Amino acid sequence: MRTIETTDPLPDTGDVYRYNHFTPRLLFRDLRFSSDALAPGDSLAVHELATLDGGSINVGGRRERPLLLVTGSVTCPMTASAMPVIDALHAEFGDQVDFVLLAVREAHPGAHFPQPGTDEEKLGHARSLQERYDVSFPIAVDTLDGDLHQRLDAKPNAAFLLDVTGEVVFRAQWARDDRLIRSALQSVLAGTTPVKRESRALLGPVARAMGSVDEVMRVAGPGAGRDLWWSASPMATAGLLARLFRFKRRDHRGIAAVVALGALMTAELAFLASLFV
Repeated sequence: MRTIETTDPLPDTGDVYRYNHFTPRLLFRDLRFSSDALAPGDSLAVHELATLDGGSINVGGRRERPLLLVTGSVTCPMTASAMPVIDALHAEFGDQVDFVLLAVREAHPGAHFPQPGTDEEKLGHARSLQERYDVSFPIAVDTLDGDLHQRLDAKPNAAFLLDVTGEVVFRAQWARDDRLIRSALQSVLAGTTPVKRESRALLGPVARAMGSVDEVMRVAGPGAGRDLWWSASPMATAGLLARLFRFKRRDHRGIAAVVALGALMTAELAFLASLFV
């Protein structure tokens, strides 16, 4: 078992943490946890972080109740998709489990929400995050260079469940996997180890988030959408297709858009194949 301390050296990823443009390299890094990421069985030492009310909050170490720590930012479509289900989990378990949203770097910086250059700017982004999703539990604000976020592997919208000793008992690459997160919460409250200690679900969470892509890129401002088209054109296309569907729930629009995109790609491949038959 490892204990991740504040003084431990940050992982050397070769990336600039506060990037100005989303790139294919960042996209591929977001698709899986790295080998040295905080994992089930590891312990997180205490990190003291600023909160929006001018106070501070301790994340990690021994505590009175388990903690669900979720990362997010204003310009992250995955955060937009996840917040309603995280809020529902908080309503269900918040009387027994502490919930904290960790405001991290902007996933898709744009003209309206560039990467913050000062602590006050980062606090401002966190306030926008709180207002946009009406977050009903504490928001902790990481340092400019993401001291805690990088120790968590710098994923844009991951979730980590810690027990009262500060040990990670479950992690999800995407916080939108509320089914497994709920199961893990039930297990830790029952004093048992979750049957599945990790979620690496990709297709489901990402498909649901496609219904939020277009709106979030517009919130981020000019530049964000352009970078997404350059780095992840299928995601940008799915986000655009989602506008064609009128389902009330955005995650349903996202799923429909992904299905439509798959059908279009299949038809295109069939047409190209016919040219050579």
